[in-house]
Amino acid sequence: MKKYILLAFLSFYYFSNAQSIQSVDSLTTEICKSLIQNKNLNNEIRINTINNSHITPYLAKFNDSLVQKKAFELIFYRLQKNCNEFVALFPNKAEERTWSMQEEKPVEKIAKAKCNQFDKTSKYYYIENDGNKVAVTLKDNLWTEQFSDNTFSKLHYRKKGNCEFELEFIESNNISRGNLSIKGDKYLYKIYDEENETYSLYTKNKETYYIFKIVKE
Repeated sequence: MKKYILLAFLSFYYFSNAQSIQSVDSLTTEICKSLIQNKNLNNEIRINTINNSHITPYLAKFNDSLVQKKAFELIFYRLQKNCNEFVALFPNKAEERTWSMQEEKPVEKIAKAKCNQFDKTSKYYYIENDGNKVAVTLKDNLWTEQFSDNTFSKLHYRKKGNCEFELEFIESNNISRGNLSIKGDKYLYKIYDEENETYSLYTKNKETYYIFKIVKE
């Protein structure tokens, strides 16, 4: 039993170090290219194509099933970060549409004075794609997120000019956020509207704008 645990640990250590974020991101770049080339096909065919051509051969490098699972999780979440075409494969399941993607820059409808009130409030929440609520605490220049499974994420909050703020990733024990980001990753957000204590924000990934709403508690 001890031997098996040691082997599993060494396998995880090997994957974490030898198969770096950079190598996985190189793989996701190729996967994204394939999705763009096949965008006129139906989504089931596109998913099968990237699985057979890229993901399965990559996972076959590892004999240990636990390491394969870890590698697959990392590929999946880094694709969400790096590939807009991949994100578009998964529809929003929340009852209320709280986020979306678009090519056009959102029209700004908020006064600067209203933007300046954003970090005066310490409690917010937003709804994820699956409909789950994420509680946000904004205090002492820290942006802390509490998820429905009792995991968390912690980021530095920095106010910028022109209704913008920056979040810098510190740590997370949430499987999604822990694979999406590495320490020091920075994300720039723009507040462009506010209504009934609900702020509309966007962040830009390549040529795509990700839009979501965050609500005052």
